[in-house]
Amino acid sequence: MFNTVPRAVLSARSSALTTSSIPKALNQPTPSLTLFAKRPKTTIAFKKKDPNLGHFTIPGKLQGRNWNPIPLPHKTILEPRGQDLDYVNVAHSHLVHSDWAKLDRLASGLTPFRAKHILLKVQEDYVLSLEFFNWVEVQKPGFHTLAVHSIILHNLTKNCKFKSAESILMKILQPSSIDLPSKLFEAILNSFRLSNSLPRVFDSLFKTYAHMNKFRNATETFCRMKDYGFLPTVESCNAYLSSLISMNRADIALAIYKEMQQSRISLNIYTVNMFIGALCKLGKLEKAVEEFGELEGKGCPPTVASYNTLITGHCNQGLLSTTMKLKNLMENNQMV
Repeated sequence: MFNTVPRAVLSARSSALTTSSIPKALNQPTPSLTLFAKRPKTTIAFKKKDPNLGHFTIPGKLQGRNWNPIPLPHKTILEPRGQDLDYVNVAHSHLVHSDWAKLDRLASGLTPFRAKHILLKVQEDYVLSLEFFNWVEVQKPGFHTLAVHSIILHNLTKNCKFKSAESILMKILQPSSIDLPSKLFEAILNSFRLSNSLPRVFDSLFKTYAHMNKFRNATETFCRMKDYGFLPTVESCNAYLSSLISMNRADIALAIYKEMQQSRISLNIYTVNMFIGALCKLGKLEKAVEEFGELEGKGCPPTVASYNTLITGHCNQGLLSTTMKLKNLMENNQMV
């Protein structure tokens, strides 16, 4: 998970607390942290706090990345012919030359089929792609199909324009119907090869759900990505963990953290700090301390946030003695 480096030796005074002695400060039994049973699927039960929460399943242990991904579909679309071909070529020429007046006169003849082919012709130019996409929205509000949306998402994400992609996704998903997330994923998947896309398009979808607090949709996207051999970035996973914890879903955050480990997603200190925070929120203080004590051995020394998270967790439980020992340790290690 982390590159291994020699463990640093913490300076300690006789009255100070060291990372190795922290667990002894707690007089409670080590809590069980079995989040995934070794069986094909594990169901995580949500308390029904909002419409996005219910029941969803996360695949069981995948032994890292040694699973058999589903082959990506080889979907194609018909080539434009006749009037369609003429329209696409003329509209593309006006677009390339930024001749919007002439393009405006072609608006009445635009169809989703023609729009897809124009976007495919400019797929390597994210500026033209986005300009054309926005022009169509002005000329014909509500015109874009999921297929057209998927192509602009591919064009943007493979050019690393993730903020623009996320903005479009949020507009699509705001009036979300029950089957929209599944249909959107399928549209993106079916146009993936056609657009010479990159896995970050699915990562953007996952991260958008996380930012929108659509937890079930985010988890389903996580699972479907893995079905096709893709994994979200640690940054997107961190966004999801942060959203879960902010919405008091620390229990689900622990499950997602475990799944990240099983999927061999490279974690960073922000990930582990949120894991420690989730443990503290659930009262699993001894496990939080244990995780904290292992940070340096994993080549990931604790940060100020690591100490503060642990201190806050103990303080909230009224364990003031341990809180002060942690604060002293923090001072001894020059973390203040």
